[in-house]
Amino acid sequence: MIYYINAYTTLISATLGVCFSIGAVIAERETSRTNALYMFTRSFALACAAAIPVCRNAPTILFVVTAAMLIVQIIDCIIGIVIKSKMRTVGPFIMATCHAVCLLLSI
Repeated sequence: MIYYINAYTTLISATLGVCFSIGAVIAERETSRTNALYMFTRSFALACAAAIPVCRNAPTILFVVTAAMLIVQIIDCIIGIVIKSKMRTVGPFIMATCHAVCLLLSI
């Protein structure tokens, strides 16, 4: 049960990252759009990796992808603090907490 809670939490988090990056690709122009496209490719790769443990029992892959998403969310939270955006701080903080709890429960 804990395995699937972790797997779906990680997949949802990674999918949200893809959605936000698609929004950035649509909204941005020129150099900013190029950066958004790079962000999209990395988010998409993480989402694909996060889908593997949902489709197949792969605890090691799940652990690695969840740890990667934890790092991403912590850095996103720090960026939110730097740019003084409550939404870009609180959302990633909540997801980072979820990933940390999932990792602790899976050990």
